[in-house]
Amino acid sequence: MSAFITINGLDFGVFIRGLLVVGVGVVVLMGSVFLLLATNTGFRTGMFLALTGLFGWMFSMGIIWTIYGIGLQGRLPSWKVMEMNRGDLTAAQFEQAASLGQGLTELEAGGATPTDGLVEAFKAAEEAGKAPEVAGWTGMLASNRSRGEAQAAVDAFLLSHKEFTAGSYIPVGAFEIGGKERRPDAVCKPRIVNADFSGCPERAWHRIKIAFTPRHPAHYSAIMVQGATPQSLNVRPGEAPPAKVIDETQPMYTVIMVRDLGSKRVPPANITIGSGIIFAALAWRLHRRDKQEAENRAAYAAAS
Repeated sequence: MSAFITINGLDFGVFIRGLLVVGVGVVVLMGSVFLLLATNTGFRTGMFLALTGLFGWMFSMGIIWTIYGIGLQGRLPSWKVMEMNRGDLTAAQFEQAASLGQGLTELEAGGATPTDGLVEAFKAAEEAGKAPEVAGWTGMLASNRSRGEAQAAVDAFLLSHKEFTAGSYIPVGAFEIGGKERRPDAVCKPRIVNADFSGCPERAWHRIKIAFTPRHPAHYSAIMVQGATPQSLNVRPGEAPPAKVIDETQPMYTVIMVRDLGSKRVPPANITIGSGIIFAALAWRLHRRDKQEAENRAAYAAAS
C-alpha cells in the first residue's frame, strides 16, 4: 500500500495532489475565460484576447514583485568567505586586511596581548555606543544587524572546515569596510509636536545619492575568533557552565568575507520585462486587427 502513496520519493498527498489542484485551476479558470471569449469572438481572436489579458496581469504582478521583493525570488544577500588568516593578520593576502592587522598592533599597550587590547577596545566601544575605527575599518558592535549575520556565516564556515568544534571558541571582534555610505546620524522629526527639521536636508540628500548610485561599492568584513581554554569548556554535572576564557596560546583566526548582494529581484524583473514585451506585441496585434476590420467595414459600406 505504501508503494502507491510514495512514488519515487514523492508524497502523493503533497506533490501529486498539489499538481492536480493547480492543473484543474488552470483548466477551469483560464479555460473557462478562453471558452467564453472563443464562443463570442472566434477561436483566433479569443486566443489573442486571453493571452493579452494573461500577460498583462503577469506584467502588473511582476512590477509588484520587483518593487517589494516578494513572490519568485533569486539568491538572497549573504557573506562569502574570501580568506582565513591564522595568527598574523599583517600577512593576509587581502591588502586592506593586512592594513587592519597593522592597525590592531597599535592597540597593544602596557604589555597586554593584542587580543586583550581588542577585547577592551570593543568593551569600551559598546559602553560608549560608538564603533571603533582602525586603519579605515569600522568596528561592528553587537547592535549592528550585519554583525549577527556575518558571525553566523563564520560559524558555519569554521564548523564545516572542522577548524573548531561547536562552542569551543569565542568571538573577539569584528570590523567592516566599504559598502554604500551610511545614513547620517542627524535627527529629522517632521511629524511630531516638537518638530526638528535641522537634519532633514542631510538625510534627504543622502537618500538621493544612494538612489542614483549605479553600483554598490564592495563591502568587506573581518570577523575574529579565538579558541577557549579547555578548563572553561569543562562543564561539571549539575553545575552552571563556566564563563569561557580566551586561550592565549592559540592563534587568533580572522575570517575575511565580502558581501554578495545576491539576485533577489532578478527573476521577477525578468518576468516583468518578458511579460511586458509579449503584452505589448499582442496588444499591438489586436490594435492592427481592429484597424483592418474598420477599413474593411468602411470599404464594404462604400461599395454597397
